[in-house]
Amino acid sequence: MAARKTRQYELTDILIALLLNQLRKEVNRLDVMGFDQLNAPRLTNLTTAMIERLLKANKKAFLKIAKDASEEAAEDITAIGMTAKPIKTDEKYVDGVLGEYNPVTGYLYYPEADRKRARLTEALMAAVIASIRADYHKELRKFASLWHTQTLQYGETMVDKARVDTFKKNGIKYVRWVTEKDNRVCEECKQRDGKTYSIDKIPTKPHYRCRCWVEPMLKGNNGES
Repeated sequence: MAARKTRQYELTDILIALLLNQLRKEVNRLDVMGFDQLNAPRLTNLTTAMIERLLKANKKAFLKIAKDASEEAAEDITAIGMTAKPIKTDEKYVDGVLGEYNPVTGYLYYPEADRKRARLTEALMAAVIASIRADYHKELRKFASLWHTQTLQYGETMVDKARVDTFKKNGIKYVRWVTEKDNRVCEECKQRDGKTYSIDKIPTKPHYRCRCWVEPMLKGNNGES
């Protein structure tokens, strides 16, 4: 994974890596169970409990991510000559972000987590009934990949939302789009690089794992303050 220039995304990468370790342990725990130990009610209980633990760990990481993102945003505002304070990023704030429709993922966080649980349970049960260990293993790995991708994206969403909310709370009216300026930047983000946007009209990130960010500006393109 390439290094990124913003401290917040680096912190997100670190915390998500820790969550990935937990995810692997959870999946491995299910993977080593014998088929004779599994039936529909037991599988439902096991996958439900696993998802609950993963959601709890995610929220703990998201709380840390949001807090530090807001603190960094306040520092960015101070750097351009204004006084600023971080916003309150408690569980209510994190749940609010997770409860919103995400235009990058195209879904709501908690309903999607439940859909992943239901799909996993159904797929594992089918493998158990057919006594096909390879399919059981494959479905667990598929779930782990999808869950990790979701967690990554929502970690970065938490950064972006906390930064913009902090800018708004402290009176920032304009932001500038910034890319990593390397050969991995997509064409759409290249076109946005350096452009100034109203705080209420920031374009949606065009794809998963977009490495761009916005920084506070005192004035707009036409000198508006």
